[in-house]
Amino acid sequence: MEKIHVQPNTDGNAGDPIVTLERKTQEIILDSAKAELEQQSAAFNRYQTLLSQSSNAVSQAQVDEARASLAVAEAKVAEAQYEYDRRIIRAPFSGRINLNDLTVGSYLSQGAEIVTLVDASSLLVEFTVPETAISQISTGVPVRLTTPALVGRVFNGEITAFDSSIDEEFRTVRVRAQVKNPENVLLPGMTFSVSLASTDTPMPMVPAVSILWSPNGAYVWKLGADNAPERIDVVLRHRLGDSVWLEADLAEGDVVVKDGAFKVSQGVAVAVEVAERADG
Repeated sequence: MEKIHVQPNTDGNAGDPIVTLERKTQEIILDSAKAELEQQSAAFNRYQTLLSQSSNAVSQAQVDEARASLAVAEAKVAEAQYEYDRRIIRAPFSGRINLNDLTVGSYLSQGAEIVTLVDASSLLVEFTVPETAISQISTGVPVRLTTPALVGRVFNGEITAFDSSIDEEFRTVRVRAQVKNPENVLLPGMTFSVSLASTDTPMPMVPAVSILWSPNGAYVWKLGADNAPERIDVVLRHRLGDSVWLEADLAEGDVVVKDGAFKVSQGVAVAVEVAERADG
């Protein structure tokens, strides 16, 4: 390695040089190609001048041959210049240089890693959601992210992609979200907790013990007039601890049976000791 142009933890732009590899051989080849080009250019100009003076010393065929030789020399210079220039390794995109062990004179084998360049202006965060929440997943849906590295801060992002199939073992869907990082406080590799920032009408939430099951699916008992129970079919969308969020014909304040729900029958009034209300 001939020269190092960057330092760790510094920002660079796309196209900025990172390192220059040893290129003495390429320099010699380039100088030789330029000398050949100069010689062929002089010969072509001399033949062309003689031909324009109607001199018998040169023919049109000789001029054409000189022109072709000049074109070949120009191509060799272009090739040599390309090989010379490509010994300068440049940043493919703008970003920050990570720690590295570069030293002038060190040998880099073909395919070896030189430096790590990180563009952290935005991060991609991958997470999974249960299949019961798949209806809430689509590109552009906002998400909120928190990280234990920055306690108390909330970062906003949006879903950019998700799997089109469900993991058969865990019954989850892999989702990818993008979060902007204009202050560069988020670092690649951080762990995040992600929650969907849905703006839909809040789903009703009931205790898990209120949910019963039948061959037709899940349901709860809602108490109507005179404490008469009414069976309400539900779809489970999310569970956190002992609380379950549902898709159901329940409004905020509706009373559902909690303890002893399995003893309840349709239309048979029940005695209420403690009312458990559906929350939004």
